[in-house]
Amino acid sequence: MSNLVNSISERKFFFIMILIILYIVFNFFGGDRGLIEYFKKKILLKEFQEKNLEIKKEINFLTKKNDFLSVNINKDYLDEIYRDYFVLGKKGEKIYIINQK
Repeated sequence: MSNLVNSISERKFFFIMILIILYIVFNFFGGDRGLIEYFKKKILLKEFQEKNLEIKKEINFLTKKNDFLSVNINKDYLDEIYRDYFVLGKKGEKIYIINQK
């Protein structure tokens, strides 16, 4: 009888150990903080850094354009904007409009 009790308790112990090992392995690879999520978040971080760099470049470009139109107005830049917006030119100037497809 004691052999039966020992074998049942050994089986329970073995079963519980297998469950614990499976739980640890599953959480190592899966889950919110697992190995797979780590690589996904690493790729996502790289994409955000690239996007952040693009946005910083755009901010610098817009800051320079804003400086041209603020306290010291750059008349050449203002003339360029005016010509682009209204498609105008000076007297004697030839304007070529090229339609691109």
